[in-house]
Amino acid sequence: MATLASMMILDFGEADIDLGKVMAPGDLDGRWAVCHFVGYLFELSDGRRVMVDNGPNRRHIDEPMYEYGDSEFTQYLKPMLRREDDPENRLAELNLTVDDIDLLVLSHTHFDHAGNTADFAGVDILIHRDAHAWGRERWDAGIPGGIPEFASDGSRLQYHLIDGDYEIASGLTLLETPGHAPGHMSVLAELPASGAYLLAIDAIYSRFNQERDNYKASLDPEQARRSAHRCIEIARQHGAEIIYGHDPVQWTSLRTSPSRYR
Repeated sequence: MATLASMMILDFGEADIDLGKVMAPGDLDGRWAVCHFVGYLFELSDGRRVMVDNGPNRRHIDEPMYEYGDSEFTQYLKPMLRREDDPENRLAELNLTVDDIDLLVLSHTHFDHAGNTADFAGVDILIHRDAHAWGRERWDAGIPGGIPEFASDGSRLQYHLIDGDYEIASGLTLLETPGHAPGHMSVLAELPASGAYLLAIDAIYSRFNQERDNYKASLDPEQARRSAHRCIEIARQHGAEIIYGHDPVQWTSLRTSPSRYR
């Protein structure tokens, strides 16, 4: 089996967020912070590349809230994307294109994680069965948080549905962590030199959520709390550093692409 060789953190832009409304109701009410939209690129020992999430749709660059119109959500989260935040441009900075991606993982289907999925024609897309069902239902209903059936070139996207945890390669494991959204997945990445990282994605938004045990902003708060506790315990067992989904303080300590964790 192939092993995990390296990890890169991809910056897909940022948003000014009302932390009390979006991340920790009751604990951070009235506080705002700029938080980043994050993706990951892994390289395996056999040369394959695995990308986790693909950021907000590039239309957010020119139309910051085009998916949400004049809905109440626009009062709580204000995307601020630059041209370089487009996933195509992030890959180009690494001399890569979508064609160089062997596997795309969708941690879940919220707008800031799966907005450019239609770009990935011909790429195997790994997604939890529950996330796929929820995302397709929302797409068909024209509700933000959906995923398309077809790629931008008209071909059918190649979704592969999984249940439970899933080992992609030795050292790279997807963890079933629902609650924030149906079928949400986190990632355990065990690197040969840098050590282990638990990529919580949105199972744990920030260190503050962990410290206050606050997961009230999730679709299913009690399920989200169980998933967060699972992430914390797995991180403890593996001696892994937790990388939170949208932590504005932790972000300043992370190395983004083209830097690599090996």
